[in-house]
Amino acid sequence: MATAKKSPQLGEQPQEVERIRDIIFGSQMRTYEEQFQVFRRDVERLQGEIDHLNEKLTEQEEFHNKKMQALQREMRNATEHLRDELHETAQKLGDEKVDKEVLGDLLIELGNHLKAGGSLVNAFKDLLASKED
Repeated sequence: MATAKKSPQLGEQPQEVERIRDIIFGSQMRTYEEQFQVFRRDVERLQGEIDHLNEKLTEQEEFHNKKMQALQREMRNATEHLRDELHETAQKLGDEKVDKEVLGDLLIELGNHLKAGGSLVNAFKDLLASKED
């Protein structure tokens, strides 16, 4: 029977300890709980903002990747166009180059004309006139 009387007292002790704890620490615990709730809301809000920023960053990354690919295509096309133009110009220069002998003869005539006391302008006029004939 002695054990039966001790059981209810043991059961009451935790309740009294809780009541004493509530009296001593109750206001502090409520303050801590409120602060904890505020921190939790802030963390959730910040996590939402981080998720939103991650989505925007992903969208911007996709946009920039597409733009970079377009620029790369444009550069390849421009490079191919320039190569074609360069090839055409090189081909024209190869087809239209001056014969070394003709150029040598022209330079000799120009030199003789200048030695004879003629002016450079007159020498070019004479060369153009002889070319037209």
